[in-house]
Amino acid sequence: MLSPFTRAAITATLVSIEQAGHREGWDCPPVLFALFDHPAAGEPLLQVDDTLAEPGLWTVPDPARPGQNLPTAVVLHRFAADLCAGAAQHWLRQWLRRDGRTCVGVGLLFEAWAGLVDAGYHHGDLATSSTRREVRVVAAVDAGGGLHRVIRGRGAQRPAVAVWPEPPAWAGTRRIITGLRRLVQVTTSH
Repeated sequence: MLSPFTRAAITATLVSIEQAGHREGWDCPPVLFALFDHPAAGEPLLQVDDTLAEPGLWTVPDPARPGQNLPTAVVLHRFAADLCAGAAQHWLRQWLRRDGRTCVGVGLLFEAWAGLVDAGYHHGDLATSSTRREVRVVAAVDAGGGLHRVIRGRGAQRPAVAVWPEPPAWAGTRRIITGLRRLVQVTTSH
């Protein structure tokens, strides 16, 4: 069970990551990261480590859609499966325990379209509906199973921040969240 201080530190860290993404601008590739607790002077200090995956991880060509990459959620689940493979176990164990750190969560910074899909829409169509908008999301699942999310719509002045200490019922149907939960299980079982 994570302390309330650690959970609050995770959320604050995600807000900082989103702010950095906002300064960077739009149309950036996803960034997968792990969050580590580093006791320093008796107080927890979170470290963000984005070296879990190579930046090129997200550019896997989609065989069903020439000229496009696989969806972020598909790549995330494939990566989690790869980390479970025997060849990755030794590397992962060393990476996770570097300098005595403890993994307290796994997160992803990504961009997506949010909102209702118009009838007749097919993936790849240009979105013309006012109900759909581009968003930047920083989502993380902590080692206690809690869900943290920071989301900003394109053009919005501030992001919306939400934390669920227990995963809400709808979280089980979101592929990014289930992928992050799977990665948390992999990283905390070592």
